[in-house]
Amino acid sequence: MNLKYIYTFTFLLNCIFTYDYVWPTNASETITACFGEMRTNRYHAGIDIRTYGINGREIYSISDGYVYRIKVSNDGYGNVLYIKLNDKNIALYAHLSKFNKKIQKIVHQIQTMRDSYSIDHLIEPGLINVKKGEIIGYTGDTGGLSGPHLHFEIRDEINRPINPLKTNLIDYLTDNKNPIPKTIAITPQSINTKIDGNIFMKEYEAHMIDFNNYIIKDTINIEGEFGISVKVFDKIDLQPFNFGIYSIELFIDSLYHYGIKFDKTSFEQSNQMYLERDYNLLSKNKGEFYQLFKPKHQNNYFVDKKSKNSILKDSGIHQFHIKITDIKKNQSNLYGNFIIRSPEKNDYTYYATKKNNSWKIDFNNVNKISTIELYLQNRTNFNNTKINPEFEILNDNSIIINNVKNPYNVLYFQLSTLKGPLQEEYILLGSPSKNIDGYFSIDHNTEGISATYFENNFSGKTPNLVYTVNNKVYKSNMYRKDKNLLSSKRFSIKEFLKMNEIRIEYEDDLLLSKKTLIDKMVTYPNIYTKKTFQNGLITITHNKETFFDTTLIYITTPPIYMETSESLIAPFYIGPNSIPFNKPLEFSINIYDQDSTDNLVISTYDIANKKWLPLATRRTKKSLISNIQKGSIIGIFKDSKDPDIKNIIPRNGATYLKDDLNNFDIIVEDNFSGVNHKDGIHFTLNGQKIITGFNLYQNKIITNVKGHVKKGKNDYELIIYDNANNSNQIKGHFFIK
Repeated sequence: MNLKYIYTFTFLLNCIFTYDYVWPTNASETITACFGEMRTNRYHAGIDIRTYGINGREIYSISDGYVYRIKVSNDGYGNVLYIKLNDKNIALYAHLSKFNKKIQKIVHQIQTMRDSYSIDHLIEPGLINVKKGEIIGYTGDTGGLSGPHLHFEIRDEINRPINPLKTNLIDYLTDNKNPIPKTIAITPQSINTKIDGNIFMKEYEAHMIDFNNYIIKDTINIEGEFGISVKVFDKIDLQPFNFGIYSIELFIDSLYHYGIKFDKTSFEQSNQMYLERDYNLLSKNKGEFYQLFKPKHQNNYFVDKKSKNSILKDSGIHQFHIKITDIKKNQSNLYGNFIIRSPEKNDYTYYATKKNNSWKIDFNNVNKISTIELYLQNRTNFNNTKINPEFEILNDNSIIINNVKNPYNVLYFQLSTLKGPLQEEYILLGSPSKNIDGYFSIDHNTEGISATYFENNFSGKTPNLVYTVNNKVYKSNMYRKDKNLLSSKRFSIKEFLKMNEIRIEYEDDLLLSKKTLIDKMVTYPNIYTKKTFQNGLITITHNKETFFDTTLIYITTPPIYMETSESLIAPFYIGPNSIPFNKPLEFSINIYDQDSTDNLVISTYDIANKKWLPLATRRTKKSLISNIQKGSIIGIFKDSKDPDIKNIIPRNGATYLKDDLNNFDIIVEDNFSGVNHKDGIHFTLNGQKIITGFNLYQNKIITNVKGHVKKGKNDYELIIYDNANNSNQIKGHFFIK
């Protein structure tokens, strides 16, 4: 029998079972995150309960059962407790500061026996029984997190997460607020699709018409196959946070098209998340969108098996309805219309008038302008300020824009007639640039590959992509996707792979030409592939399962303007940019001009925060190796700064009572590569090794010296390494009386 159906049947049985759980903590009855929300490369498998920044609040067994697993680690979930409940479900409590005395004693025994702070230990049934409401531990901030909280999960008997709020725990939650849809995105799902006359994705704002109903005001013109994605969040009474959604359904012309419900999942499904959320939009920093169609390779427990793929409709007007519901059954509805046809193209002339720095635009194919949206912008790529100009409509088919002055002389406009909207346009109201500088990029998503070019200054010219295949030159139209962003049509992987060189040319000035070469390799599922780039500098290894489907890997210059970097090599970009990874992609960089690789760290550039972040780096004599799970800008940095030991208690030379000293208080910081908390902390007391952990949130070494201190003088030594092999050492002593 299919495992998915077995899982569904098991889950339905669990739902029939009457739960009588108690709330898992006295910290609060406030949640800060819901089940099924998006995290990096995974779903959030439980709920987060607010502790208001306080550690040490009590946590309780939600029902009778026994402790069946204990896990302690520096990262991940930190201190974790698993309770096997009498109904066969499993309750998980994560990020704890400590366990209750009985469990804590067993933890110390296991750590001592294994000579390791990190443990993952199964407990025999009946060894540690717990009662409903019994204190089993205390809230904390251990593991990888952004602040103290209790992460709580309920799993079924074979360890698959179910939504904790599908039990009676939902009764503790007060929520009368409806979900809030913000925008939809219409995304092309074929090479020939056009949205409002363009080949690009387009967003449309949702407008509230009453407390739970919203509309998209525009009737959207569509040619070809497309998909709908929605950006939406939920609110909960008296809480400032944005929350995930419980269920979404899409209806096209009143017929069911897609549905998702965050009831249950499996840890084997982590790679499915970016096939359910719209990864193409996420990769372009558009935010989190729920994708309301089922793409190839998606096999997600959350998604209704009756859900369909992209939308392809006959000509005419069609309606869509998105029904959005939270876990407390508060519902919002979003309605809109689309028409299957191509919008009219603009046919216009424009020229400067003789007064008030004004410009006139005459529309030759328009009888009457119904509405018009327009604004002025600076021509540079680094300033996107929008200014609403003074304008007037003349004779129903012309407009006058007044007081146009440098540097805000790039006009965006889109007008609508009674037949619907016309294409968007950008025009330059001023003298053209004499030099068009910029940089190339590649945009690779599931529908194909396009070449893009970022103009540093708006050209106002008509661009073409020129490319060479087998020494034959081809020319293809480029489209203005945004003020400074040009894009070609989408090519198939097979077509793009044959291109040896690409360049951009402008129709009215062929001297303004820019070109680039692209290093690339094609990968196929279940086929191992390895290739070197840039004359042996870079090697990329595809391990058969990196991608779900045939994918092009390429290396280009970074797809953003970058100021001078301290990277030891010229930063480069590894793509694809908008294809979700199934598994990490391994790459290595050869370092021939350095005496040693010891202090070198491969790093990736965080575009949003404009800073370099270190990647986990493996080193050989002349190469550095790392992995990425998305398209990334890569550089190499030398980290020669030692970790900073900021504080040690007991103080050097101080005297303490024996019963007052069970732990050391040691703060360690490393501002780039980070403390090597796995095997880079070495601590001895009176010549004996002390088992240590590391609290990542507090930058604090975790120790237990009970039984290791003695009366009189006690000597200690701490050696600590960072992830670039820099080290710091400190010795000291204290007295016990």
